[in-house]
Amino acid sequence: MTELSPSQTKAGPDPSWDDRSPRKLTLLLGVACAVQFLDSMDIASIGPALPLVQDDLDISAAALQWVVSAYALGFGGLLLLGGRLADLYDRRKLLIGWLVVFAIASCAGGLADSGLVLSLARLVKGISAGITAPVAMAVLLDAFRDEASRNKALGTYMAVAATGYSLGLVFGGALAGTSWRLILFLPAVVGIAVAVLAAFVVEGGRSDRTRGRIDTLGALTVTTSAICLVYGFSRAATDGWGDSWTVLTLIAAAVLLGLFLLVERRHPDPLVPLSIFRRPQLARANICLLFVGAYVAFQFVLMLYYQDALHWSPLESGLAFLLGGVLTGGTSRYAATLVTRYGAWPVGAAGLLMLTGGYLTWALLLGHAPTLLVMFVQQVLGGLGFAAAYPALNIAAVGQAREDEQGLASGLFNTSQQIGNGIVVAVTATALTLNTDSGLGGYRAGLWTVTAVTGLVTVLAVAGGLRYRRRDQGAPAADGA
Repeated sequence: MTELSPSQTKAGPDPSWDDRSPRKLTLLLGVACAVQFLDSMDIASIGPALPLVQDDLDISAAALQWVVSAYALGFGGLLLLGGRLADLYDRRKLLIGWLVVFAIASCAGGLADSGLVLSLARLVKGISAGITAPVAMAVLLDAFRDEASRNKALGTYMAVAATGYSLGLVFGGALAGTSWRLILFLPAVVGIAVAVLAAFVVEGGRSDRTRGRIDTLGALTVTTSAICLVYGFSRAATDGWGDSWTVLTLIAAAVLLGLFLLVERRHPDPLVPLSIFRRPQLARANICLLFVGAYVAFQFVLMLYYQDALHWSPLESGLAFLLGGVLTGGTSRYAATLVTRYGAWPVGAAGLLMLTGGYLTWALLLGHAPTLLVMFVQQVLGGLGFAAAYPALNIAAVGQAREDEQGLASGLFNTSQQIGNGIVVAVTATALTLNTDSGLGGYRAGLWTVTAVTGLVTVLAVAGGLRYRRRDQGAPAADGA
């Protein structure tokens, strides 16, 4: 890598940024994709190993869910702050430093001898992911600046992310067959390798346009609000919605969110300029990300059904998602081409329609049709649907971000996704729990919940597509709309 002069290091990327070789751009994209793959796979891969973790560490079912929720707690709570840090500080140092933290926390989890230590390690991993995810996205957006190449890069990036979600269960099931601790150790090795690569290909320094100071009170209130929200919904899934701590934490989340909005309105250099929410595409896309939470909840319900009702092994349960993962990974990169040609909202709405159809197939045919047939239909619809919807909504949310908003837009996108995961999974788990005494009724209730959430999001996306089609045929678009 060409060595930067002191002035270049302080002012930002070197002047040859736009003239970098295709090989270096490919390596930059590889770093961003590897970070996203690690983050998304980590959410899903621990699922098949949970029964083994419970037996090995002798922890209760209530404590076991925090092995999953602790990661979401750290991830969802730190994403907005991570996005702002990506806009203010040296992205290379942030990426390398927090990838090292991720690796250390992974090793600590692999060596854990109690549920508490494992949950704390997962919390630290989530915190590190909350910073590396928006930094990686900001690096990608800064590297690919024209619309066509940016959409193509985002398509590849989202394909890797979607593959991580889809194949995480497969990898987790396969590794758990040897030892559940490998699920923690292997990401540590990959994280260090990515950090080394980032040291050579990611530009250091920061731009003069983004110099500023951290909005400390804003960061504190929004981070605490997000943590309370995720904690409250996670606790509701195990302790019920009437539990006093559940109610108190959800109330605290609402109060802290109100305080955050007040702080941002008055702060001269806010963590999240509220004007960004006036961009209807960004706001609509972030709401539509509830479909990712529905996808995670769907995996949660089916993993329980496969292992508890059908008595499949963790590996067999993970392999049940292999077809969808392969289809998602193999076709997501083409979504960017479709978005460039037809627009983000038509492509996103088509993907959501396929996802809804796949969930509806399970909800209607569970127990009434051969499992492998229902699984095949859903995996085809779900794999192709996720491949279309995820990149398209991401492009709608962050594709038009200004240079000084790249980290922020990515942080908002990922925050919506993680908080959506917590909300939809908690609601789905509640529906399942309330109907556990009726045979397959609990699984059906969970599947109908997932179908309803995805269906509502699909309606919102279709309305968005119609709105922007009419707008494009009429008056010119507003900035960022």
